[in-house]
Amino acid sequence: MYEYSILLVGKDCITPLTSLPCRTFTADNGQQALTLLKTQCMDVIVVDADLPDTSTHQLLEKLKKSRHSPPVIITTDTPAIDEAVALIKAGATEYLSRPLDISLLQDLTNQLIRRTTNKSHIIALSQASRQLYQVAEQVAKSDATALITGESGTGKEILAGFIHRHSSRRAQNMVAINCAAIPENLLESELFGYVKGAFTGAYTARPGKFEQANQSTLFLDEIGEMPLHLQTKLLRVLQQREVERIGSSQSVKLDIRIIAATNQNLEQRVKDGSFREDLYYRLNVFPLRCPPLKERTEDIIPLVEHFLAEAGSEKIISEDAARQLKKHSWPGNIRELENIIQRALIISRQSVIDVEDLMLPHVQEKAELAFNAESLEEHCRKAEYQHIVAALQQYSGRREKTAQALGITTRTLRNKLAEMRGYGIDPAMPASLSQQNS
Repeated sequence: MYEYSILLVGKDCITPLTSLPCRTFTADNGQQALTLLKTQCMDVIVVDADLPDTSTHQLLEKLKKSRHSPPVIITTDTPAIDEAVALIKAGATEYLSRPLDISLLQDLTNQLIRRTTNKSHIIALSQASRQLYQVAEQVAKSDATALITGESGTGKEILAGFIHRHSSRRAQNMVAINCAAIPENLLESELFGYVKGAFTGAYTARPGKFEQANQSTLFLDEIGEMPLHLQTKLLRVLQQREVERIGSSQSVKLDIRIIAATNQNLEQRVKDGSFREDLYYRLNVFPLRCPPLKERTEDIIPLVEHFLAEAGSEKIISEDAARQLKKHSWPGNIRELENIIQRALIISRQSVIDVEDLMLPHVQEKAELAFNAESLEEHCRKAEYQHIVAALQQYSGRREKTAQALGITTRTLRNKLAEMRGYGIDPAMPASLSQQNS
């Protein structure tokens, strides 16, 4: 299992935390702590406010500049409000008085660790998911390059983030770039950076993603979309572990971990000649496959509950709706499921989300006509508002784009939005449609 690491600084802080799943390191003073942090990555640091060799403020300042800067808990025998405020402003996470309540310290440490690792959104109840994340946890312990494959919407970036958060590099943020989302003429400068004057418009020097991810993890999403000439440059970086900015002849040494992801069949791309074979094998050191949602149906309802909680909704899903969700083929995978739940929150007026609220394609095709005790005018109005909200979401609230997509003028859209607010509906809040009065 993965172990957390806690550093106790100062003799009065060296208290065994045996009930925590952690490795405990100790340092008698600030300098020992800083020296230890050069070679060890900690999840939490507990510091005595009265260190023999430095002030707590000075130690916090140095910790901010260190490679790893985990949460810091300050403890003292002489608590003072002014000092607590000053230390929190200086970067401390918590300020506790001694004698320490060990159970309180344990709870606080667990909270900080959960906040740092952010594991709460990982849904892995199915056997396929559990096996995947168990293997990923082992992969995280090494610096091996990983290649994540899977259909669009299966959670490849979430898996990459999981690997990073369980690695020795977790104190630094993972750097990510989508190779398909950036135009080809800009992708090279985004990856490799450039020096001042390297090309027209290069008024200042800028580091690329490789340099930004130094001592951390670089996630290359949609790697199959990378142009061949950049594949050659990427291969050199992976082999040499150094990068040159555009317009420079100087190399920057890299301490970096690469995780790549694709929804394409790279083996076929290699056969087609559109992906370099040597790069493929360089990336495919440790292959991981994200299974499609149809292969992990045990995760569907827990995912639904997660999306409802994220939306701040107290709604639950009916048994019939749950059965229909498990029967669906999910061509869009988790992303499609999230969209369906968002849509259901807009449509549902009850505390329970039912089958008709999901608007699943195969259910609608098979549905028989039934009388609904709702006027035609009311039904059409609800459908119209739903369509407007969906368009607003698709275009991130940009009214001009939304109006164009709906085939109406911005003025008409503005009037419709005002009309919706008159019914107590906030178009910016998807759940508000479900709260309107019958």
